[in-house]
Amino acid sequence: YTYNNFGRDIYEDDDIRRCAVTDIASSLWRAVRCENQLDWICKIRKGAVAKDPEGTEDATSNKWVQFQDAEYKFFEHLSTWPQAQRICTWFGAELASIHSQEELTFLGKILQELSRFQDQFWWIGLHTNENDGRFRWSDGSILNFVSWASGRPRPISRDRKCVYMSPSKEVWGDQRCLNNLQYICKRTNSSVVKPPLPPPPSAHSGGCPRGWTPFVNKCFQVRGYSKVDRANWIEGKAACERAGGQLATISNHYEQAFITAILPNITFDLWIGLHDTSKDFQWLQKEPLKYVNWAPGEPSGQHTSSAANELVNCAVIWHALHPQFTGRWDDRSCTSDRNGYICQRNKDPSLPSTPANFPPPSMSKLSYMNSTYRVIQKPLSWLEAVWLCESHNETLVTVVDPYHQAFLTQVINSVQQPLWIGLSNEEGARTFSWLSGEESDYTNWQEGEPRQALGCTYMDVDGMWRISNCETKLKGAICKVAGDSWSSKSTFTGTCPSGLQDSSWIPFRNHCYTFHLERKATPKDAAKYCQKAHGAEMVSILDETENVFVWEHVQAYENDTKGAWLSLMYNTKSGSLVWPDKTVLNYSNWARETENMSLMSPNTCYWIKSNTGIWGIGSCTSFTLGIICKMPRVQENRLLVTSGSQGHTLDIILYVLGALVLLAVVVVLLLLYRRRAASGSRHGAFESARYSRTSSTPSESVEKNILVSDMEMNEQQE
Repeated sequence: YTYNNFGRDIYEDDDIRRCAVTDIASSLWRAVRCENQLDWICKIRKGAVAKDPEGTEDATSNKWVQFQDAEYKFFEHLSTWPQAQRICTWFGAELASIHSQEELTFLGKILQELSRFQDQFWWIGLHTNENDGRFRWSDGSILNFVSWASGRPRPISRDRKCVYMSPSKEVWGDQRCLNNLQYICKRTNSSVVKPPLPPPPSAHSGGCPRGWTPFVNKCFQVRGYSKVDRANWIEGKAACERAGGQLATISNHYEQAFITAILPNITFDLWIGLHDTSKDFQWLQKEPLKYVNWAPGEPSGQHTSSAANELVNCAVIWHALHPQFTGRWDDRSCTSDRNGYICQRNKDPSLPSTPANFPPPSMSKLSYMNSTYRVIQKPLSWLEAVWLCESHNETLVTVVDPYHQAFLTQVINSVQQPLWIGLSNEEGARTFSWLSGEESDYTNWQEGEPRQALGCTYMDVDGMWRISNCETKLKGAICKVAGDSWSSKSTFTGTCPSGLQDSSWIPFRNHCYTFHLERKATPKDAAKYCQKAHGAEMVSILDETENVFVWEHVQAYENDTKGAWLSLMYNTKSGSLVWPDKTVLNYSNWARETENMSLMSPNTCYWIKSNTGIWGIGSCTSFTLGIICKMPRVQENRLLVTSGSQGHTLDIILYVLGALVLLAVVVVLLLLYRRRAASGSRHGAFESARYSRTSSTPSESVEKNILVSDMEMNEQQE
């Protein structure tokens, strides 16, 4: 060969390692033993027809076998589960998913033939992720059927598990995914497509009877608060029917979120309308099973029966001791277990409608349990969201349990936009941490997340958490209103004035802002107002983040004024726009690039529009706009005047001057009194004490000495 890319660790005289591999991480070649089992890459000329690789001579294993609407291929060479899954995808397939007793029986017969009636194990597509424990099919299909061997699945753990099928008894087991087994691939004419998330459903007209909770077009009622009222699944079904309803059907993550959000005051598990009478799980009303929320290791299918169509396993919603699993589903004995249950019925058109909580009005606050939230809906990076929340004395939300997660899932589903939350790993730490500093074991990661070590977290429209670069502009964020003990790791130092006449100062990064859009003025008068009233400047906007913050507050005055003045000015010497501190304009938000900058002059003024946040250009004298003042935060060790005292500075000065004048009058009167007393003893009258500077008598010297002595004494007393 004429080219190689071997690393330095190659052994040219090594007769053991005679095959080459490429190291994906370094792109270097390495020599290895040829019997090592690894993935491989094939190469053919362009335009050539690819042939399926030849396998065993057994015709059955070398062909795709049809059953119902799917095809299956059986590979007898050994592979780890991840390798097997990857090979299946080369054929447009996945490791096999199994959804009925009929499909299981079909596969079992073929596997027994291929295994020559020995008990060999074959990989199928069921698996868990690390730190999860929830079983899922690799093709994304719904887990509606299980066939576990006795004692399986094993207790949940942090390790990833993969599932195999034993052909002798047509049962499944779980083991380490890196073990080498034979495997089954499955493909359909149309690949499994994850159903799109449902749009926020519109509530039907009508209401719910007393004691029932409305949600969209349904009414729900939880029963079984008293132990004597708890029932097995069959009894719960009958009780719901007597009330004019049925055991609850949970059709999607939105309904699941609603039910989880009403669980905090419930301490028992709840039957729902899911059962496996036909060996595969289905809803009472034969509604298609499009959504499941199984707990880790579930469904276990531990209760079995040889009779056909016998009710064996029914589903409950967990109220788990570990909050991570609350709201998940478990399968229990339909007849022996006694639990609470959830009934549902349609809204009654004859009853008054209940106002819907979702979607929330823009900028409105939403309360749940002991927390209050606010949704921001505008393009923001993660850090911009942090600053914007803090400007309202709020913080990017921390999610500590499944109840608040469920509430926020309803919120975000109604908004239909992914929103930032307060979880990040910007600084390369070993773990992600909450901005608020709170510690919580609860997570709600999407499968496979977090996909990167560094990044910031957002909640997607299905409520799941995903990672993105922190600079990404999402459509908004969720803020949590701060409590008494709240503090943020990103809080800037320094304080803002408080109690200054009619002003309310809002901190944002290193500055303080006060908004007076109801006080309309020309730019000249606006600048005077900020300087005279607060010692501040008219607002300057130096970047997109600050523009978003200012517009966030200005838009509340959209009906009162078109906008507010900016302190931007035209520098005649340089012919450029500058801010009051002579900083040249580096950021702008003009409506369009074609703004006629040639019209700019010292008589041109600039403003931010309250309805869009876009900047405008206009005459400095022809109209008036609102006022925004801006000043740096005051560092506490430099704060000379306490909060609330600046408004009384003039009064304090007058009081001090008055006290000094009064003291001076008292001193003069005292001196005059003493002088009069001394003069009376020598001359009989105060008026006879007059003297000429040209004459010097003993009495004058005495009086001068007395006067000087009294003044020194008074100075010492002061």
